[in-house]
Amino acid sequence: MPNISAHMIVAQEVAKKINIKSDEFIKGNLLPDIIDIGDSHHKVQNGIYMVPDIEYFLQKLDFSKDLNIGYLTHLLLDKHYLSDYLGSLYPNTNIFLDGIIYKDYDYLNFLLVNRFGLNVDKLENILSRYDCKILKEKLKYNIECLKQKKDGKTKYLNFESFANFLLEVSDTISKELVEYANKPSKLYICIR
Repeated sequence: MPNISAHMIVAQEVAKKINIKSDEFIKGNLLPDIIDIGDSHHKVQNGIYMVPDIEYFLQKLDFSKDLNIGYLTHLLLDKHYLSDYLGSLYPNTNIFLDGIIYKDYDYLNFLLVNRFGLNVDKLENILSRYDCKILKEKLKYNIECLKQKKDGKTKYLNFESFANFLLEVSDTISKELVEYANKPSKLYICIR
């Protein structure tokens, strides 16, 4: 799964594209990685990775709420990151096994926050007001990751390529959300 800054960048870009101006959308976008429930991603096998089962969530969640649209945005990024981005770069290698990808994330977080102008304090404020079963340790860890500058060289991810992927996948996810909104289902997006 991609790092927290990637999720925040995609949420920021998708929110602009489909005109969502809601803290609930931002919360929903981060919940899968910080909430205290069993399988927050409901994963299925896709090649060498387990990816979120999007169809499962389309049937289970009420997408007339910005929180749930944010949740789906998170899962769609996970799916595209694993299936499309990493799948094309490393088709036969699970790069999570050696743990080095997490060091790449540490190096890239600060760069991505600055490149895309993410407001980490606002994010922390939004999530601190949330009353569901957030794992406080995970939330604290993720916020710290966004604030720390770590120097080093990445092994798997190239900064420019990854930043471009995030912009491109934001377009893809925005289109998918609008497409889901136009199908008979629980998903409802009011293009404001």
